[in-house]
Amino acid sequence: MVRRALCWAQLALAVGVVLAAVVVGHLVQSQVVARAAAPVTPELQEIVGPSVTGGGAIGDGSLAALGTLLVGWTLVACAGTAGRRRIDEWESARWAAGWARVEPVWSGRVTEGS
Repeated sequence: MVRRALCWAQLALAVGVVLAAVVVGHLVQSQVVARAAAPVTPELQEIVGPSVTGGGAIGDGSLAALGTLLVGWTLVACAGTAGRRRIDEWESARWAAGWARVEPVWSGRVTEGS
């Protein structure tokens, strides 16, 4: 039950990361396109260099989205690993407590009625 909840939480986080990456990519692309559309005077052109093309805006947006995806999925994977470790520790402690109760009877050191 706990593992299933962890899987659903990881899935929700992964979907959130993808949506965030799309938003970040779109925002970066729109900012680059807005900069490219701004009028550039010859004096300013010498300082900043050539204006950005449409392909450059798409590339910048794609790189920003990819970076967001990589960082986000890394965080989701780390959260899942930490969650699974906690669940494994909890289940191991529960199993050890149950085995401590059953082992003396199983090994024959103690009879069932004693």
